[in-house]
Amino acid sequence: VTITGGKILRDAFANCNMISSIILPKGITNIGMDAFASCTSLTSIEIPNSVISIDFTAFYNCSSLTSITIPNSVTSIESYAFSGCSSLTNITIPDSVTSIGDMAFCGCSTLTSITLPDSLTSISDSAFNGCSSLTSITIPDSVTSIDDMAFRFCGKLTNITIPDSVTSIGDDIFEFCDSLNYNEYGNAYYLGNANNPYLILIDTKYTTIYDCNINSNTKFIYSNAFLNCSKLTRIIIPDGVTSIGSSAFRNCSKLLDIIIPDSVTRIGGRAFENIYSNAYYNTFDNAYYFGNTSNPYLVLIKAKNTLITNCTINSNTKFIYSN
Repeated sequence: VTITGGKILRDAFANCNMISSIILPKGITNIGMDAFASCTSLTSIEIPNSVISIDFTAFYNCSSLTSITIPNSVTSIESYAFSGCSSLTNITIPDSVTSIGDMAFCGCSTLTSITLPDSLTSISDSAFNGCSSLTSITIPDSVTSIDDMAFRFCGKLTNITIPDSVTSIGDDIFEFCDSLNYNEYGNAYYLGNANNPYLILIDTKYTTIYDCNINSNTKFIYSNAFLNCSKLTRIIIPDGVTSIGSSAFRNCSKLLDIIIPDSVTRIGGRAFENIYSNAYYNTFDNAYYFGNTSNPYLVLIKAKNTLITNCTINSNTKFIYSN
């Protein structure tokens, strides 16, 4: 198929499952939503430098598409744009792209390599979820956020470099990435980069640990990091940690004492669920708190009981915990 015109509108060629190749002319600026969705015989497409945006689900489920070159004119790859392109083996994303949308390459199960540009600032939810043939990836220094499940089910991923520029990480980013090579410190495994191998505390070595000395360079405690560590009694989270992921200390049933620094800006849901009922809480009015020596009231964990009729929350509190 050879196309003329300035835009390819929504659903223009959706489900045209006999088309095998497409040539887009110079002058095309936009590839609309579902434009080529489920063109299951499409093996190749040439995208000209005039294209600025590739919209939601533009090439969704193009299961025969083996390779694609995204031109330097494209600034964003929207959600689901190439989701389900299960024959795609490699892709280069140009320096013009600043964001990769939710599930943009989800299910690209034969994708073995991908080059991320220095212009990229965010990797959205499940962007590479299910890229089960991907073996290594370097996240550039420009990236500041990696959202939930970004690399989930990347079962062959052995090496990933995460830069210090990252200020926000979501939950379950590396769930079922069973081949990853970790950095070790104390009783825990970490991911990071050459300058800071301990950026993210991913997991403990085993769930029977009694203590864990968290590296002083750690910024993130990953979701489920200490899940079911039923013998852990005390933990000191060092200054500099900004995020405690969902269920991070869930079911740590003997955890008596936890110190949380003022640097923390995010606490995920169920992070402290089912910890020891007699934990060393700080008390103010009708509520219990966790914190540190400078601010014992950082996190309001729970009310003293469900029968209270009023509660004055401490003025230094930053978080009201889930439930």
